[in-house]
Amino acid sequence: MTADITHSASRGSTDRWENEGGPMAPRRTPAPDELQIELKRYGIVPVQLTVFDWGGYRYSNARDAIAAAKRSAILV
Repeated sequence: MTADITHSASRGSTDRWENEGGPMAPRRTPAPDELQIELKRYGIVPVQLTVFDWGGYRYSNARDAIAAAKRSAILV
């Protein structure tokens, strides 16, 4: 018994790409416990940051966000 196999044009182009360098290997992300162990091992401390979002831009300084909003109000 033989199976009928048809290849689409898009599949053929993928085959050629994979044959040139192979498929991209998935990146292994460490398990949460492994991540915590590594952070502790290297003395890395997570820090929460406040970000101010205005007009499609993000500011790390509240005064800068306010100044941008004021400049926009003057232009309108």
